[in-house]
Amino acid sequence: MVGIVSTSVSSSPSPRPSSRARRGSRRSLIIVCTILSLFLVGAVVAIKGNVSGTEFAPSHFQTRDFAFYEIPFFHIQITPITRKNTTGAVQRQLRAKGWITVPRGKKPTQWHLVSLSRGPTATPAVAGLLSDQMQIQDSGNPFWVGWNNDHPNRASVLWPTVQQLAERELYVLIPELFQLARTLPGKDNAAEMTAAIDRWLVGQYVGLVKDLRDADRGVLADELLAEAIRDYPSSPELADLRSSGG
Repeated sequence: MVGIVSTSVSSSPSPRPSSRARRGSRRSLIIVCTILSLFLVGAVVAIKGNVSGTEFAPSHFQTRDFAFYEIPFFHIQITPITRKNTTGAVQRQLRAKGWITVPRGKKPTQWHLVSLSRGPTATPAVAGLLSDQMQIQDSGNPFWVGWNNDHPNRASVLWPTVQQLAERELYVLIPELFQLARTLPGKDNAAEMTAAIDRWLVGQYVGLVKDLRDADRGVLADELLAEAIRDYPSSPELADLRSSGG
């Protein structure tokens, strides 16, 4: 009699990973996630947090570029500001010729924004109305350098007026003033230039004061009118505005 021997293979459960292995896997996952998060934050800061721009100092007719990094959306600065002097040929000519008044031994304290960029978004500012004019080229050369050389008497009247308007932050008037200088008929005569600018400026001040009053900005209107009267104390138009202003 042949006995039948039954054999069976028992399968035991596969061993579970040890707690040390599990901790190692979690640690690796945390490290990978942290690296990816830092990379993502760095990329956002590099693209969105790059702040740069240009400033103009009317007291010295100097221009400078600036740049720094910030945390996007919160506008928290995270790097020091770097600055670079970018004063152009027109400004250097004006300083050399003495057509603008520059305080000696003093650094600029008032800087007006020409442009500002946050990441890929660029925003022009009001001082750009003057900066853009000084960058106009004529056959590869600065237009106003050549114009000044051809019209030194008119230039001696034009640029002090430009500086005064810039210091008062009245950049909105400057493009039209340049147009007046370029199109004024006659010879290179300082007296004619002065008379034309005075007539034009009085009219501009009258219009601005009226506009400010209509916009219920009486305080600013009174300040501007006071500055205009100091410049033109004998102007009947400005005197009428003062008497009607209350």
